[in-house]
Amino acid sequence: MPIHVVRPGESLWEIAQKYNTPLLDIIRGNNIQNPNAIYPGTALNIPDRIAAVQDYYLPLENSRPRTEKLTHVVIHFVSNAANNPHNPYNIEDIYRIFLNGGVSSHYVIGRNGEIYRLVDESRVAYHAGSGSLPGFPGYENRLNDFSIGIELMAIGTREEMLAFFPSETYDLISPSNIGYTDAQYRSLNLLLDDIINRHPSIIRDRRHIVGHDEYAPSRRTDPGRLFDWSRIRVIGKFVHIVKSGDTLWGIAQKYGTTINAISKWNNINPNAILFVGQRILIPIRSH
Repeated sequence: MPIHVVRPGESLWEIAQKYNTPLLDIIRGNNIQNPNAIYPGTALNIPDRIAAVQDYYLPLENSRPRTEKLTHVVIHFVSNAANNPHNPYNIEDIYRIFLNGGVSSHYVIGRNGEIYRLVDESRVAYHAGSGSLPGFPGYENRLNDFSIGIELMAIGTREEMLAFFPSETYDLISPSNIGYTDAQYRSLNLLLDDIINRHPSIIRDRRHIVGHDEYAPSRRTDPGRLFDWSRIRVIGKFVHIVKSGDTLWGIAQKYGTTINAISKWNNINPNAILFVGQRILIPIRSH
């Protein structure tokens, strides 16, 4: 959840516009009694809100009906740097890459956090190709059938991009276009929240939220070394199933974390009453 420190002369309306968040959500989220009296230096919690998903569907021949249960999400990067290193993130150019290549992904996240939907989740997108995942022998060369693909407009390290274009092209790319943006991590977390709320068969851990380079290490480098896995709310190991008598304080003590960290990762009120069988994600620092 972003925190905004009020500057002199700034109004709540301006802050709401900046974060594309309803004014009433900011007022309620911060228990503001008088919206016309906010003071410089005040720290405001900005409620997380997924950006409006823009439909930009590929033709049906770039996907097929889904028959298997969803269990995975695969993270990728995509750009048009090979053809236009000075402007590698035009969505129309990226759309044509998918269209002309006969491939696809369910979502693309732009540099400012905008989200495009290219394929409906009810259909299999052609994003992962051939490969294998440890622990899932039945998924060999079939991960598309069980997964949602999310592409982030991003460019990896020089070494990682040599599979796509020469070093000379890499030198033409602005440093600001290398790696990932804060807005992308925020939108990715919110999109994962939305996907997993609708598909509880996808477990929010690092066995089920994977990089393309983990599935196909011999031929793919995305999302690469510049992608910071610690910035998305997936867990490496721990899912706590609430038992009778459990409290957030007790759970936090058990796993060596804090109530605030757990409540933030699970999007729940720190004072929330837990119910038996509830799944609680336990944050860890790295994966």
